Amino acid sequence: MLSKIKIGNFKSIEELELQLAPLTIFVGPNSSGKSNVLESIAILAQTTRLESSIVRSLEGSLRYGAFIRYPLSSDFPLFDFIAHKKDWSKFITFEIHTKEAEYHDIGYMYAFMPKEKEIRQAVFTNGEKLIEVGFLKVGKSSWGPKFLYPEEFKPLRPAGDLRDILVPVYFEYVIGREKPSEIEEKQIEEISSKAQKIIEKIETGARDFYFISAIRGEIGPSVEIGPIKPDFVGAHGEGLIEILSLIFAKREYDEIGEKIIKWAGNFGMRKIKAGWRGEKILSADYIDPELQTLLNIALASQGSRQILTIITQLFWSKPGSVIMIEEPEISLHVEAQLKLPKMFSDAIKEGKQVIVTTHSEHLILALKPLIVNGELKPEDVAIWHFKKTERGTKAEKLNLTDKGIVEGWIPSYVEAEREIIKEWFNTLPEA
Repeated sequence: MLSKIKIGNFKSIEELELQLAPLTIFVGPNSSGKSNVLESIAILAQTTRLESSIVRSLEGSLRYGAFIRYPLSSDFPLFDFIAHKKDWSKFITFEIHTKEAEYHDIGYMYAFMPKEKEIRQAVFTNGEKLIEVGFLKVGKSSWGPKFLYPEEFKPLRPAGDLRDILVPVYFEYVIGREKPSEIEEKQIEEISSKAQKIIEKIETGARDFYFISAIRGEIGPSVEIGPIKPDFVGAHGEGLIEILSLIFAKREYDEIGEKIIKWAGNFGMRKIKAGWRGEKILSADYIDPELQTLLNIALASQGSRQILTIITQLFWSKPGSVIMIEEPEISLHVEAQLKLPKMFSDAIKEGKQVIVTTHSEHLILALKPLIVNGELKPEDVAIWHFKKTERGTKAEKLNLTDKGIVEGWIPSYVEAEREIIKEWFNTLPEA
């Protein structure tokens, strides 16, 4: 579970640091930078999913990643779309922190400077930098690995070329020009060993990050069984039917299946099921509660199809997973939007973390009964309000009371509601 993220020079973000909770909600106007935060986490996480070490880098991640991908074209100005204000001379930085029993707080930073194609990586414990390495330009067309911190490491040479990320072996070292003293060597080995253990923990956890895009819900009547089984529903829901078929085919997933059936029923899809339909075909269907008719999932409403993608990933993910969702309320009626926090609460009780962007005030208002009833504690929820200034995205943490009320309400909502009330009063007849 992530406790903190720091982002620098990425899209609309010049510099941003956010504390996270089991349920973290980003609110604010369109284009204020909410989705950019989710994308930054997703980009860092998806690099661990790339099989080839040749492409396991920021550029490779953006070309071939599972969550966020940009067109593969030699003339496509990739970093014009990624670097803050198109500045290629500054490091694009992603930093994540998590609470961990052995070290209390551990963190990892990956930074890439497009102009010189330089890379920096760092490991943190309890808010302090433990070790930093770089893959830096040393000539017109050559780069080399170098330890940047601490001082004792600088005479040494890192093992590996440091272009991969989250790979523990790169925090090993070989003796460089100067051989350290026995005391220094012992210190160096302790720091290196600690850094490798931290990276192993972060790398393992990053494989359980999932990103669900706002572009989702286009589900066909069936899919053909492929050679590779997906491990998540896909950023756009493209693996939904395959995941559902797997869940309903194995008894070991009965509990997960029951959760999905329950929540799909709450959103108007009763007795949902999926599986083999002959030859190499998989499909899913449900019972329409009003018509009492069995229907293929492709015939469900757009809102039903998109929320089924979210339901399935929430309960298919294992404890410790981080599920990031853009606007879960898309195409949902107000009554359905009010059910979202309760569903997120169920996932959180299973040890998962949910991070969402939203424009729904109903989702925020529906937190109140959960907090009053003790299903969620105020500290289980973090609400951040985003806005964009001349310097880029800024975020303010909103206080949630022990009654589940946002103090002062949401600034951008207040402004919009004030205008609506003003116009409404202007239409009233004079007394």
